[in-house]
Amino acid sequence: MNTYLLRLCSYHQPRRERVIENVLTNRQTVATLFWAQQYGILTWLGARRRLSREQFDQEVAALIEAQLLERTEDDGLKLTAAGVSYEETQPPVYQPHFYSWYWLANTHTVQRRLLLAFQVVSELAHQNRCYAPLAVPFTDQEAVRGWFKHVNSPRLVREVYAELHLLADLLSKEDQHLGVALVNRLIGHDQAGWTIDQLADHLHMSLADALALDHDLWLAVTAFARQTTGPLAELLRPLIAPAPISRSCRTTVQMVQQGLAVATVADRRRLKLGTVREHLLTAAILTPQQLNWSQLLPPARRAQLASRYHGDVAQWHFQSWSGDANADFYYFRLYQIYKEHLSNES
Repeated sequence: MNTYLLRLCSYHQPRRERVIENVLTNRQTVATLFWAQQYGILTWLGARRRLSREQFDQEVAALIEAQLLERTEDDGLKLTAAGVSYEETQPPVYQPHFYSWYWLANTHTVQRRLLLAFQVVSELAHQNRCYAPLAVPFTDQEAVRGWFKHVNSPRLVREVYAELHLLADLLSKEDQHLGVALVNRLIGHDQAGWTIDQLADHLHMSLADALALDHDLWLAVTAFARQTTGPLAELLRPLIAPAPISRSCRTTVQMVQQGLAVATVADRRRLKLGTVREHLLTAAILTPQQLNWSQLLPPARRAQLASRYHGDVAQWHFQSWSGDANADFYYFRLYQIYKEHLSNES
C-alpha cells in the first residue's frame, strides 16, 4: 500500500479530494491554488504530474479500506485516529529540501532530458553508436539532439562528468540520499538506472518517501542548473521558469500597478475580464509580497469586506452584495488571500 497521500491530509482539517489531486498533477486553477495554500500543500504542486485519476482514486480507496483515511460528509478527506497513529509509528519520513522551488520547471521534462543527454554522453565516452536510446517524447529527443550538436566537442565528456560530480557533491552535502539518488538514476553505458521501486529498496525507504525524494531530486537539479554554467545546465535552462507566475500574469499585474483599471487592462490586452481577475488572484496567492495591496484592495473596499467577513477565512461563505456576483466573488476571494497574507506576515 502506497501511503504517500497521508502526507497531504490532516486529522483536524478535512481536505477536498480533487484539490489534492489537482495539486499533485499541477492543474493550477485559482480554486486549487487557494485551497492548496489553506491546506499548507502549495509547495507540492506538480509533485506527481503523471498521476492518473484512476490511480489517485485507487490509492485513496486503499487508504480508506485500511482505515487510515476517511471521507467526510462534504466529500473531504481526513486522517483517522488510526492514520495519525500509523504516521507517528513509522520511521522518520523523507523531508524535502527543494519543494519551495516547486514553480521552477516541469520536473518530468527535466528528468527525461537530463537522463537522455547523459546516456548520449556516456555512450560517446565509450565510442558506442549501437544502443537503444531512452524512450522519451519527440520534443525531448529534438531538444537533446539540438543541444548535442551545439555543445559537442572533444571536451564534452570531461565537462559533463565534472558537472555531475559537482552536482552530486553539492546534493550529498544537502542530503546524502539526494546524491545517491542522482548517481543511480542516471542511464548510461551498461547502466540501466534505478526505478522508483529500486530507489526505495536500495535506500531502505517506503515507496511514498521514494516518490517525495525523486521529485525533490529533480527540483534540486533544476535549481542547480539555474545557478551554474555547463553543458547540462545549458540543456535545462530553457525549461526554467523565471518566476512563480506566468509571463501573461506578470503583464497583467504590471499594468494594474501602473494604475490601469482591471476592465481597461482586459480591453487593452483583449482578454476576458474574468481572465484578468484570475491573473490577479493567482499573483496574490503565489507572489503576495510583490503586490500593491492598497491599490488592489483600497481601504474603503477593505472596510466593506471586513464588516461582512470575520474569523477563519476557510470558513467564510460567499454571498453577493452588489448584484454583480462575478465582481463580488473576485473581491471576496482577494480579501481572503489578503487576510491569509497578513496572518503569515505577522
